[in-house]
Amino acid sequence: MINVLLIEDSAVFVMGLKLTLQAHAAFGSVESVASPGAAVAYLNAHPETDIAVVDVTLEAETDGLTLLGILRDAFPGVKALVLSHYKNPAYILRAITSGACAYLAKDSSPESIVGAIQDVAGGKCLFFGETIDAKKILRIFGGKENLDARKPQGLTPRELEVLQLSASGYSNAQIASALEISINTVDSYKERIKGKFGLDSIVECVATAAAQGIVTVI
Repeated sequence: MINVLLIEDSAVFVMGLKLTLQAHAAFGSVESVASPGAAVAYLNAHPETDIAVVDVTLEAETDGLTLLGILRDAFPGVKALVLSHYKNPAYILRAITSGACAYLAKDSSPESIVGAIQDVAGGKCLFFGETIDAKKILRIFGGKENLDARKPQGLTPRELEVLQLSASGYSNAQIASALEISINTVDSYKERIKGKFGLDSIVECVATAAAQGIVTVI
């Protein structure tokens, strides 16, 4: 069962999305909050949450794009998906580099949104729905090769950073310092990376990723 937190300040949109998700047997709890502060408080109290669905524009405290970085660093076990009215390339790029696994426009079909949440929960990464132009996505990422390089094994951008730093010989403490996260968070990322590769050690993950051209061994 997928447990979802909707971080959205439009009560009407929340009501519709809740009804959509609750109609599917794949979803467990579907809760909502209207501000970043409430989101952090909820996730601290509910570590079983799997997915955070984040709006770009939140009126309270800070915006949704800033919140993505907070969620990435403070709650590495929670995968983030953005739902927004905006199809601005700058927003899309910032969302993905801040840790979002998907960026869908709010005019996406309910089926597309449900499918993206399920795919992200299953470890896949980088979905943009059917209403954001594919050519725009390729331009943002500098071509298909660069986009594909971000997708192997369903790794998130932050997991790719941890993997590359590991390939560069950084210790856990050095990775933590470079990314301004705790050593425990680095450990959590490495466990997720190993799970996605299906391997027992981060060394094996680095070797496999290097062979596939995902990371560069220095």
